[in-house]
Amino acid sequence: MAEATETRGRGRPRVPVLDKAGITAAAMAELRRGGLRGLTMRSLAARLGVTPGAIYNHAASRATVLAWVQEQVSDQLNVSAFGAMSLRDALAQWAWSYLRYLRARPELVELIVAVPVAHTARTSRMYQTIVDAFRAAGWYDRSVLPSLSALETFIFGAALDSAGPENVYEPSHDGRSSHDERSLHDTHAAFAGLVLEAGASERDIVFQLGLDALLTGLQMRWGGRSP
Repeated sequence: MAEATETRGRGRPRVPVLDKAGITAAAMAELRRGGLRGLTMRSLAARLGVTPGAIYNHAASRATVLAWVQEQVSDQLNVSAFGAMSLRDALAQWAWSYLRYLRARPELVELIVAVPVAHTARTSRMYQTIVDAFRAAGWYDRSVLPSLSALETFIFGAALDSAGPENVYEPSHDGRSSHDERSLHDTHAAFAGLVLEAGASERDIVFQLGLDALLTGLQMRWGGRSP
C-alpha cells in the first residue's frame, strides 16, 4: 500500500491568512475593546494571531488601517436620497442612518473625527455627493461645510448619549421637594406623557427635535433656497 502523502504544499499557503476585510474587522473589534489609543499594530497582530510584520504586508501603517475602518463606516450610511429628494429630507435620512450605526458602535466616533477625509476615497465621494446636494439647493459654498460639520457634531453627541441610561431627567422621590423643585417633577411627567403618546423612545424624540431645529436654523442662517 502506498504511503499517504501530505496534501499541503510547501511555501506560502494557497489561501492568504490575512486580507483587508479581516484586518478591518479585527481593527473594529480592537476599537470596541480599547478605543482609539488601544488600537496598535501590535494589539491588532495579537488579535489576528500573526506578527505585526504580517499586517504590514497588507497595510502600510496604522493610519491605513484606520482609514479602512472609516471607509467601512461610510459604506453603511444612506446617501440614496441625495439628488432624489429635498435636501432636508435627504439630510434627515442620512443623519438617522448615521445615528443608528453609531449607536451600536459609539467607540467609532473618536476614530471618525481623527481620520482626514483625504485619506479615504469612498468617504470623500460620500461627502462630495452631499456637498453637491447643498449646492444644487442654492446654499452658498462657504456655508456648506460648517453646516455639514454642525450636523455631524450633533449626530456624534447623540450617539455617545445613547450609551447612557434612559430617563436621566427623572427627579428624586424623597417626598421633600420644594415648590421650585416641583417643576422638574411636572415637566418630567409631561415628557413621559409625550413619549407614551408618540410611541417612540426618549432619545429618538430628542434626536428628531434637535435635527429639525438644526436643519431649520441652518436654513434660516444661510438663506439659501428651501432645503
